[in-house]
Amino acid sequence: MVKAVEVLDETVLSSGRFPLTRSRVEIVESDETKRRIVHEIYRHGPAAAVMMYDPTRRVVLLVKQFRLGVYFAYGGLDSLEAVAGMLDDDAAEVCVRREAMEEAGVRLAEVRHVFTTITNPACMTETIACFLAPYGKNDIVAPGGGVDADEWIERVEMDFDEALRRVETGEIRDSKTVALIYCMRAKGIL
Repeated sequence: MVKAVEVLDETVLSSGRFPLTRSRVEIVESDETKRRIVHEIYRHGPAAAVMMYDPTRRVVLLVKQFRLGVYFAYGGLDSLEAVAGMLDDDAAEVCVRREAMEEAGVRLAEVRHVFTTITNPACMTETIACFLAPYGKNDIVAPGGGVDADEWIERVEMDFDEALRRVETGEIRDSKTVALIYCMRAKGIL
């Protein structure tokens, strides 16, 4: 068990969209043992995600888009995901409502926070506040598709059992989306 951490030094390796640092720290264990580690850490900002679901039709609403990380990881040409975005100095609930409209064209009346996760605790600082939100056909009020120049987003409604199947076959691999789908199953939502 770690009882103290001292940052010895950090080197900025890249200062692109978010900084990438090589961080050297000393850790003090509960038995007073000291050890030093050096890791590259991607200083990604906080985000929020929402899994929208229609309880009447038993569908979830996902978005499909090209993700360079997916391509580099396994050659995937698109990724099926829950709607998500970066917090722009606003609350996570405000972010998911904004992103639902921008990416999927859905106006959300109700959102419920279910958990917050850290994307990859070994090398990233990104946290994602995850929400569930019911919607109906009348809540789809705009085309969606994203607002950023690098976004080409397709809205995809999918039967909940099909979404579960796609998680099990690896067709849905995005970690926040997998976690939200399993959360819905665990809570008996659909």
